[in-house]
Amino acid sequence: MACLAGSGWALALAPAGPVRSRTPHAAAPAADPWRSAADLFFKVAARDDAIPDAGLPRAVAQDRAGFIWLATDAGLARWDGTGFKTYTTDPAPAAGALPELLVNLLFADRAGTLWLGMSAEGLLWHDPASERFRRPPNRTALDHAHVQSVADDGAGGLWVGSDTGLAHVRAGDRRVALVAPDARNGVPPGAIQAVLADPAGSVWIAAGARLLRRPAGSATFHPAGLGVTPPAIGAIAALHADAAGRLWIATTRAGLFAVGVDGTVAHPPIGTPGNIPALGTIIDAGDGTLWVASRAGIWSIDPATFRVRRLAHDPLSPGSLAEDGLNHLMRDRSGMVWIVGDASLSYVDPAPGRVLGLVGALRPDRGASPDAAWSVGTAPDGAIWYGTADTPASRLAPAGHGVAPAQRLPGARRGVHAFAFPPGRGAFVAAEDGLFHLSVAGGDARRLTPVPAMRLLVDGDTLYVGGGSGVATLDVRHPAAPVAAPWSRALTDPRVRALAVTGDGSLWIGTARGLNRIDRATGTVTQLRPRSGAATALRANFVSTLLADAQGRLWAGTLGGGITVFERGRDGWRATRHLGRREGVPHDTIDKLLPGDDGAIWASTDGGIVRIDPVRWTVTALRAADGVAFAANWTGAGDRLADGRLVFAGFGGLTIIDPLLPPAVANRAPLRFTALRSGGAAVVAAPGTAHVAIGSTDRSLTAEFARLDYAASHDQAYAYRLFPLEREWTRVDAMHRVARYTNLAPGRATLVVRAIAPVAGGGVRTIGAPLVLRIDVARRWFETLAFRIGVMLASVAAVLALVHLRMRGARRRERLLERLVERRTAELMVSRSELEKLAYSDTLTGLGNRRLYGEVVGRHLCDAAARPFALLLLDLDRFKQVNDELGHDVGDALLVEVADRLTATTRQFDSIFRLGGDEFAVLVAGVADAHAVEEVCRRLYAVFAAPVAIGEHALPVALSIGAVIADRADRSIEALYKHADLALYDAKRAGRGTWRLAPAGPG
Repeated sequence: MACLAGSGWALALAPAGPVRSRTPHAAAPAADPWRSAADLFFKVAARDDAIPDAGLPRAVAQDRAGFIWLATDAGLARWDGTGFKTYTTDPAPAAGALPELLVNLLFADRAGTLWLGMSAEGLLWHDPASERFRRPPNRTALDHAHVQSVADDGAGGLWVGSDTGLAHVRAGDRRVALVAPDARNGVPPGAIQAVLADPAGSVWIAAGARLLRRPAGSATFHPAGLGVTPPAIGAIAALHADAAGRLWIATTRAGLFAVGVDGTVAHPPIGTPGNIPALGTIIDAGDGTLWVASRAGIWSIDPATFRVRRLAHDPLSPGSLAEDGLNHLMRDRSGMVWIVGDASLSYVDPAPGRVLGLVGALRPDRGASPDAAWSVGTAPDGAIWYGTADTPASRLAPAGHGVAPAQRLPGARRGVHAFAFPPGRGAFVAAEDGLFHLSVAGGDARRLTPVPAMRLLVDGDTLYVGGGSGVATLDVRHPAAPVAAPWSRALTDPRVRALAVTGDGSLWIGTARGLNRIDRATGTVTQLRPRSGAATALRANFVSTLLADAQGRLWAGTLGGGITVFERGRDGWRATRHLGRREGVPHDTIDKLLPGDDGAIWASTDGGIVRIDPVRWTVTALRAADGVAFAANWTGAGDRLADGRLVFAGFGGLTIIDPLLPPAVANRAPLRFTALRSGGAAVVAAPGTAHVAIGSTDRSLTAEFARLDYAASHDQAYAYRLFPLEREWTRVDAMHRVARYTNLAPGRATLVVRAIAPVAGGGVRTIGAPLVLRIDVARRWFETLAFRIGVMLASVAAVLALVHLRMRGARRRERLLERLVERRTAELMVSRSELEKLAYSDTLTGLGNRRLYGEVVGRHLCDAAARPFALLLLDLDRFKQVNDELGHDVGDALLVEVADRLTATTRQFDSIFRLGGDEFAVLVAGVADAHAVEEVCRRLYAVFAAPVAIGEHALPVALSIGAVIADRADRSIEALYKHADLALYDAKRAGRGTWRLAPAGPG
């Protein structure tokens, strides 16, 4: 047993692995397996060339104002959520100049003051009132030291470790006192690379591989052994005290050590024997764990159980850690953890609350890519079943503290669309290769029919099976081949896409061409189709999802037409409300509707997930800032877990939402001025309410501002107004957050800036406190009151003599000139608008023309490796026949209708062009595989299934589509078009009315 000499502490080396504390812990509550299996989604703030001056990042800190500061070997940078402000060296003593470029570390003390540990220029602190970096007032050897560690002393001062030894910075006046090494104080000579003052008042220092402690009330440091020889430790890199009073020690060779309050030393396993990475910063992640930076990613340790988990870069998971070579970690005041790598600055919410994302759990094995789940169902045993386009159905089952590896299920081999779990009757799986019956555990598979099935609905002992030929039924007590329903022929379309039963016993069926209500007692079918001019009717033919709510209403989601709500009255069922983009739904393509235990209706769309209050009819969209990692979702893919949580399948993984948990409250992020300039020179103003004085020579002001909510910085909007000179508020987005004024009037003005957010029904609300800047503009000598009075008295006689004669003529000329200017300005604006429209748009359809097509595709090709997309060439089959037989007027009207349907079908961030004649192009963003292209083509064919009514003609529209996926930046626009054109040619040669995807290949 090793002892701390003279300290009264006894240290015993514990075996590697989990360590039992001498004090029993209370039983931990049962772990949530889905929360344990949820992925953390790291977001990159800056990477590679986006790092200021291409420096190597070293450390990160948050100051009192809320800014994030990044230290690099090329200087210092301040991050406000959208951009950096850089600080470098300057030979003149100008504001913001550093004495050297290499900033070794950053530290924010308890007052929020930012301290800089330099490589050869000692310790500096940032003065926000002057934007200068200042040294402590007294000159010491620390002024030109290599600072390696800074820690709070618990009383407002600092302990500093450097290559010159140990130093203390006094609170208040910031004077430095060096601690000279001698036998009486126990401080060793040489460098001190780590220092810490723990909550008990002890001071810990690390010199090389040696650890020393000075107890509270003592003046002497004593050695503290770790039970490992110094060569095996390498060097102690960082120290950390947790909430339980344990001391954590990170080393460069021996991993991590934990010293308990009773002196017991634990050694949690990090890495593997012989392959232990060098460790660095230790932080409290805020989720009950400690995070340790290393050259092999982040190590997450549960202090209660010593369970270790590694967070590392995964090239198969886009949301994983940006890189493994890490230099520093920091947790900001909002709970976000910032990660500094060799070439990146990123951040993550370590403790997601209401919204969880699952990607890694969808891997069939460790080395494989995650499955692209496009259908999902929840089993009574708590498992989640999911299907993909080209693999068998899979089952995710809770196991211990997490989720077992994905289990491939027997039966369906591909194209799994839906699941149903009748109570006590096993599981039913609908797939392209038939309908299957399995046990809830995923075994005993039996195919009931080879006929493809799309949707399932359980009502009592009856299972309704929807497919491409209508609806069939079977008795779940005696599973057998389903029998076709006799009323299926009366449906608006045989392709069934949604099923629901309302409280009055009606069966509702959504198809690719409308909605149907079936009276199951009589077999009568009532068809509901979109009606033009009706404010609340169906807005689109393709009904993608149905939901019967607790109030007896029916909710119908469509592809491209939003949500329509139906209610039963004395005269039968009728549409009473419509919800779409105008009401706050982010996309009009609705993928799945689910009821929440909070009484709300939740909907997944192609633009995100929304919560709808069915009482107030307010729509709240959940976006990336709320923890939603996947914006687009799969049609019909969603279900409820047994505990009431909701599961949606999105493009990239599964999203689990707990409706009963409150939404993530936006942290009280402050609104700050990020830069103030007048006459080209920087003006310094204190954070919050500020005051600037502007001279009489240059009366300009440029004010940049930002709300320091880093999770939602790119979605933040602002409004500003200069009182009393402006009557209206000017709204700007996050990329244009600047107010510019020239030729300001002398006197006092007040600039007020607000962070704003939209509210349901229109209008905006203010987030947090507004930012106020008082502006005093100096007067010129001839603008003084005395001068003006003198001029006024001297001129009054002449003015009175001339005013009557000249007033009439002056007013007449002024009005004439104003009319001329207004007319000319209006003509110029119209001409400019017409020229731009002629240059980039098709005059017939209003779509982009071939010129705009070339520019847009060129921009997307530059980033195709990171953001792949698909190019679809569409050609109308037998369009020449329409022109020849019905005339060009009918042909033109047909082209306009085709353009309108394409616009209504595609997503907001997709692009549509008319290249000439009956040839159209659609650029679909975020598409990287053939299955996604197939889904897009299916939607297009679904939309064009209905004929186009032009006058007395009902013209069927048949499309041939050639598609190509662009996932590399080395293709030219011409090569991409050629591939798509060849695929279009193959589609026409195959009989028209179909689509082909160009094979992947070079060139």
